[in-house]
Amino acid sequence: DPNATVVENAPDPLADVDPRKIPALDIKISQLFQGDQLLGAWALKIRPTPTGMRMSDLSLGLKGILLEGDGAWEGAPGASSSWFKGRLAGKNLEDVLKAWNFAPTVTSESFEMNVDGRWPGSPAWVGLKRYSGSLDATLNRGQFVEVEGGAQALRVFGLLNFNSIGRRLRLDFSDLLGKGLSYDRVKGLLVASDGVYVTRNPITLTGPSSNLELNGTLDMVRDRVDAKLLVTLPVTNNLPIAALIVGAPAIGGALFLVDKLLGDRVARFASVQYKVEGPWKEPKITFDKPFEKPQ
Repeated sequence: DPNATVVENAPDPLADVDPRKIPALDIKISQLFQGDQLLGAWALKIRPTPTGMRMSDLSLGLKGILLEGDGAWEGAPGASSSWFKGRLAGKNLEDVLKAWNFAPTVTSESFEMNVDGRWPGSPAWVGLKRYSGSLDATLNRGQFVEVEGGAQALRVFGLLNFNSIGRRLRLDFSDLLGKGLSYDRVKGLLVASDGVYVTRNPITLTGPSSNLELNGTLDMVRDRVDAKLLVTLPVTNNLPIAALIVGAPAIGGALFLVDKLLGDRVARFASVQYKVEGPWKEPKITFDKPFEKPQ
């Protein structure tokens, strides 16, 4: 998205500020606005250090996100770096995405992410393309949805662009997935080096009708993904997995629903693996291989 690229590639707004000259400050703001939009309540303590400034007891409201932790900004103007260790959390991710003018591609009852990383420049210049460190995220009970209508014009938040994956899975497993990809929990641990993210633990989606595992590399600098997607679906003992592969997923969906309605415990889990390659905004998703997971 051009707008997202402009924001990400804009120069550091605090590039000319010397963090070593910032005095000790205790900041507490009950309502902080950005223009006419309420960000939330802010509280933090700033203390000088020999190399810059240290921030502690951070509690920052960011349009539905609560950011808590500690950080620092160190170095000379034009050659500084920042780090942060803490947690961000909130309720419905759909509302947060809309508040930040992103397409509302995900809903959730709650979400949180533990962050431990650093980036060049000031705290204000944090960005996915510059970040090095870990992101340990959990989403609880929601749905990945395809945006429609006017929302399609909004930029998609890079790490949450599951539109292409959702479209492919609905094509293959329409009876099970319907219009959205529902989940009970999504969890993943990503480790980044200068904007290149590797799944230290696979990104796992556990849902009422499917389990997904995404394992691989996401390069936010070059907008490339190279990953394997493992989709695990319940099928009956009487249905060979070949039926899913040759394009009869509706049979699997129908039999799965019958099993659920009758309470018959004859379902087993079969897995299909895809390759996910190319631009992250529109990757090529191709069938790789089928195999059954042990019960």
